[in-house]
Amino acid sequence: MTAQAVTSERMSGCVPRRIVLAQVAGFCFGVQRAVEITEAARRQRAGRLTTLGPIIHNDQVISRMQAAGIEVAPDLEAIPDGTVVLSAHGVSPDVVAKAKSNGLDIVDVTCPFVTKVHRTAKQLYEQGYQLLLVGDPGHTEVKGVVGAVEAIGGTVTLVSTPEQVRALSLGKKVGLVCQTTQRGDNWAAIVGEVSRVATEVRAINTICNATDELQEAAVMLARQVQVAIVVGGRKSANTRRLRQLCADQGIPAYHIETPEEVEERWLDGVEVIGITAGASTPDWLIEDVARRINGGVLPSDWRLRHPDEKTLPPV
Repeated sequence: MTAQAVTSERMSGCVPRRIVLAQVAGFCFGVQRAVEITEAARRQRAGRLTTLGPIIHNDQVISRMQAAGIEVAPDLEAIPDGTVVLSAHGVSPDVVAKAKSNGLDIVDVTCPFVTKVHRTAKQLYEQGYQLLLVGDPGHTEVKGVVGAVEAIGGTVTLVSTPEQVRALSLGKKVGLVCQTTQRGDNWAAIVGEVSRVATEVRAINTICNATDELQEAAVMLARQVQVAIVVGGRKSANTRRLRQLCADQGIPAYHIETPEEVEERWLDGVEVIGITAGASTPDWLIEDVARRINGGVLPSDWRLRHPDEKTLPPV
C-alpha cells in the first residue's frame, strides 16, 4: 500500500508544498452506514428522532444532524417519546429492553463488526473460557460488549495493556476478544502475555479490517512526509491512534477536528505534508482541511478512498 501524492500549488514563502493523501482515509463502512440509516430515518419518520448519545465520534457530523432535526440525548430518561437511534458503537441488551419498555421505537445502527464482537464474546463465555476484553475503559463499544456478556450471566475482564494482564489471576483456559478499533500490536502483545500463563488460549481478533487499513495507510503516509495532519473527533479513539502511529515514525503529527485548527507555523519550511483521517471523519471535512493547506482549493488530482468494506461479518 502506498500513499497517493496530490499536487499542490500552495507556496509557503519560497517553498512549494506537496500534499500527500493517505491511501485510505475517513468514513469506514460502519460509520457511513450509521449516518445514512439515521438520515433516512429522519426523512421517513414523523415525530421526535433522537440518538442515544452521539452515534459516531465526530462533533461536526453531529452538528449537521442536529440542524436537520435529529436530536441527541445522554440517556433514555431524556427521550420522552418518538424514535431512538442506537449508537454505531453498540449498546448492551438492557438498554434495548429499557427503550422498548419506555415505548420508544428503535433504529439500531450498530456496526456489524461490533455485533460480531458481542456474539464472539458470548460464545467464548458459554464455552467455558475466562473472558478478557482488550479495549479502552469507558468507551461506548466496550460498555456494550460487557453488557452483552453480563446479560447471559457472564463476566468479562477489561484490559488495555500487557502490564495489566500480569496483575491478573489467570486460569488455564482464557478467551480474548478486542474492541474493533484497537491497535494490532497492542492486541498481539496482550495475547502473548496471556499465553505465558494459560495453556489453552482462544484469541479471536475482532479488530475490523477498516481499522487495519487506516492504520497501515497512516504508517505508510508518515514515512513519506515531513508533517502529518490527522483529521477527526477529539473523542475518536481510532483517530488518536492514527496520530500516534504517525508520530511513532519520527515526524510531527497533529490531531485536528476542523480546518481552522491548522497552524501555519506547523508548515513553515515544510515541502511535503500528509493528510489522513479517522473512521468517523466525513469526506467534506477532509477536503476542507486540504483546501486550507492548499490556498483555498483542492489539489487538481485529489482522490479520496475509504477503507475496504468487502469482507463484512454476518449481522
